[in-house]
Amino acid sequence: KLAFSNVMPWDAVICTSESVLDTVNKILNHQYDRMSSKFSIKNIVYPKFPVIPLGIDTDEFNFSDDFVINSRKDLNIGTDDIVIVYVGRLSFHAKAHHLPMYLALEQCSKELKNNQKIHIIQTGWFPNDPVRDIFINEGKKICPSINFHFLDGTDQYNKHKTLAAGDIFISLSDNIQETFGITPLEGMASQLPVIVSDWNGYKSTVRNDLDGYRVKTYALQPGLGEDLAYNHMMDSINYDHYIGISVQRVAIDVSDCIQKLKILIFDKNKRLEYGKNAKKRAHDFFNWPVILGQYRELSKELTNIRNTEKDNFIKFNKKSLPSDRLDPFYIFSSYPTDTLNREQNFTKLDEVNPIPIKDLLKFGSINYSKNFLPSDGDINIILKLFDKYNYLNLEKIMTITNFDETKTYKILIFLLKYGYLTISGEESE
Repeated sequence: KLAFSNVMPWDAVICTSESVLDTVNKILNHQYDRMSSKFSIKNIVYPKFPVIPLGIDTDEFNFSDDFVINSRKDLNIGTDDIVIVYVGRLSFHAKAHHLPMYLALEQCSKELKNNQKIHIIQTGWFPNDPVRDIFINEGKKICPSINFHFLDGTDQYNKHKTLAAGDIFISLSDNIQETFGITPLEGMASQLPVIVSDWNGYKSTVRNDLDGYRVKTYALQPGLGEDLAYNHMMDSINYDHYIGISVQRVAIDVSDCIQKLKILIFDKNKRLEYGKNAKKRAHDFFNWPVILGQYRELSKELTNIRNTEKDNFIKFNKKSLPSDRLDPFYIFSSYPTDTLNREQNFTKLDEVNPIPIKDLLKFGSINYSKNFLPSDGDINIILKLFDKYNYLNLEKIMTITNFDETKTYKILIFLLKYGYLTISGEESE
């Protein structure tokens, strides 16, 4: 659409991350390829696409020792307890699905020393009461060993209290509408090591093995989301359902999350080291004075282009056309760590998720997308193969089950997302 609008070379569309820039380029290139197959197109005029991140006021997150101590006391948190904190929207369909995080926390709790506990503080806001009940009820089922705290994130004091009480910040976003993610920066500015999904803007903010860890993410290959794009285009599903069903085809690597959480939970020195690194990075790269300096430099650059080029575009005026709705797993293909492919070998992830498939599919955070999910029978057919085989890849599974590629991929991403399978480097049997 931009190619056929009145934009000039001295205009700019600011992207908050490299992943956002990649998505913009995919949309533009798709439109260009379609039009150039019919018309001879030369010298397309696009605006500039600088990447400038969002910023925060890092001074807001300098907490006194007394505030830290009292924040933990107010929540009845023991001195040796480990506090994991999340700040942001509490929405499994539009922000971050909670079950991968809950599964990982429960697994980590099994190795705590006597009387030590893990607390998870989730500070934010629910879109409605039914979603709140889903978080609470599923938390009790998945994490019986974890102490839960839900605080109202619309109150800034609660956000500061949460970050001050924390030992580790976590955010496992897996949604295509997450373009940057400001709250991990707030965790970093609070001198907390962070665990985030290796997803979109988080890739640009959190340095893996320096400020904390980025957890691997997986999505389906381009072409396996066209049904969602089509149904959204035809108004069969609204935008909320479009993003909510898309999230069921994106997986956080639960096994990777468990391993990285354990490092920070059981190594206090590592937490302190990464927390200091994170605070310095937040201050040096994402403090508002630094970000505003980048805007001033961009303004100067655009002014220079305008003064040089304006006479060449006096008559420039082109009608705009609506952009196409594309497969989300094409547009957002740079978001995950990797996509599922035929070479990957899968193995069963024991003792992480003991819930039967038919019961998991009744969870409110999953059942809403049931019309776009494989059946429990088909899921179990593939899952039961791993009782016989230690390692299987896509080709082997398709040969045994006679399932087509699309169905097999959708089942594998589901089993990977909810901690039944993990991806292994071992050879298939």
